[in-house]
Amino acid sequence: MENNSLEFLKKNLKFLGFGTSLNAALEAKVSEREESFKIGVSADFNARQKDGRMGKDKVNYELNFSRSSKPYNYSLDSVKVTLNDQTQNTFSYGKGNDVTAKEAYNLLRGASIHKKAILNRQMDNRVLASSEVGQVKEGSGEKIDSIWIKLDFEKCNEQGNFSYKKFYPDHGFHLETELSRFPIKELENFQEKEMLLSSLGRGNTQNATLENGQPVFIEADPESKKIQFYDMNFNKLDVLPTQTQEIGR
Repeated sequence: MENNSLEFLKKNLKFLGFGTSLNAALEAKVSEREESFKIGVSADFNARQKDGRMGKDKVNYELNFSRSSKPYNYSLDSVKVTLNDQTQNTFSYGKGNDVTAKEAYNLLRGASIHKKAILNRQMDNRVLASSEVGQVKEGSGEKIDSIWIKLDFEKCNEQGNFSYKKFYPDHGFHLETELSRFPIKELENFQEKEMLLSSLGRGNTQNATLENGQPVFIEADPESKKIQFYDMNFNKLDVLPTQTQEIGR
């Protein structure tokens, strides 16, 4: 049972983007059989700094584990994430809002990410854990769809963490549809298009190429219902949509 729990935790950490570097520390902590334990790890991400230069964002992750009622069965409860020793938020796990290490960083820097969610009649929606997709009961009045979420740095919940802004399908932003309005070369190739959509959906700033050969960076901004373009120096670009096709063609 202990080995099964440990292997599950290792796979979960790898899926969440922490790789295998924490395996030794995880094994040591689990072997101590404490009620709870913490593991810390740091990562650096390339980022444009306030003065315009390229630099590094430093992110500290504190992973919090606890033991369940089953002997030696541990789970990841939450991850406290700190960006550049300034902005901090704790993300809960196993309760329907699992985010990867990179997604947590993107949320803290103000980006939006795309997640599966349960939508019901009262719009009391929550983001789904990956294991829950497909478990909505027929006739419950609920359905699964994707929503965009970002942190609301002006509001905090009862636990002192930032609240979420949520943008539902009826908000009017559809990533693939919005991208198709612009002359982006990657959209001409199915695999490259899927990679672009996936990356933007995780909140990444993604490099792309316009049809005229100009390299650009792209970000999805669902709150403003637009795609934001930047040049290689991260200056904002005004990229015109391609000409609308004639009706009937």
